[in-house]
Amino acid sequence: MRVGIIAGSGSLPLALASTLTARGQTPFVLLVENEADPADFKEFPHEVIRITKVGRFLKTLARENCTHITLAGPVKRPDLKNLVPDMEGMKLLGRITGAARKGDDGLMRAITGYLKEKGFTVTGAHELAGDLVVPPGQLGKVTPTERDKTDVNEGIRIVKAVGALDIGQGAIIRDGYVLAVEAAEGTDGLLKRSADFAWDVRAGVFVKLSKPGQELKADMPTIGPDTVTLAAAANLRGIAVEAGHTLILDLKEAIRRADAAGIFIIGIDPASPL
Repeated sequence: MRVGIIAGSGSLPLALASTLTARGQTPFVLLVENEADPADFKEFPHEVIRITKVGRFLKTLARENCTHITLAGPVKRPDLKNLVPDMEGMKLLGRITGAARKGDDGLMRAITGYLKEKGFTVTGAHELAGDLVVPPGQLGKVTPTERDKTDVNEGIRIVKAVGALDIGQGAIIRDGYVLAVEAAEGTDGLLKRSADFAWDVRAGVFVKLSKPGQELKADMPTIGPDTVTLAAAANLRGIAVEAGHTLILDLKEAIRRADAAGIFIIGIDPASPL
């Protein structure tokens, strides 16, 4: 088995490539042009390909004897009206144009379904690197208060609602009030926006869950040390994410930053209120 990593932006593709290499595997990394930085992957076999050149994607993966594919890291939605795809890209474009109207999850299911039809096994990052998955319970030294737990429970209710509408995966709750809901800007944008409303004392929690029926093989919720730094800058009390359905990059560093800032990180079960 050889894994091909289709790498978008963010830290996940590099973390995944490093984890697989440390286990003695030799992943091949396909870097989406203008998303992943080639300088970060100089230690790994890789190639940069424009997102519209689907035929080249497939030929390169076949040439490198990749049997399994994982999609890692977000990719900006291209302007479908201005794309110049190759022949395979035209085939996929026809499929995803309709799927995109069903939201991000419909789009990802269309892409993974297409790859499966081409003979590849689509594997989630969480299946390849289980040590990146958030475990249940408190991860650092800081313990949530009863007020924090109430905010987490309210956050679960709100995120389930917006997730069912395929809007986003997260929300910030402060003293029972919905401060912000994640949309197209993503987690980092949400936290940066919320910093404008920060109180002088730490208050509020960031809650992040997978969406109902989400295609986790292609789009699993992810946090990392930068998430902690942004949550601290927004003067939040903590971060609650779905255990087993969330990836955490550089767990030790994320916990170190959380402990230093005095905020908590917990893995939660949305079906079991705190």
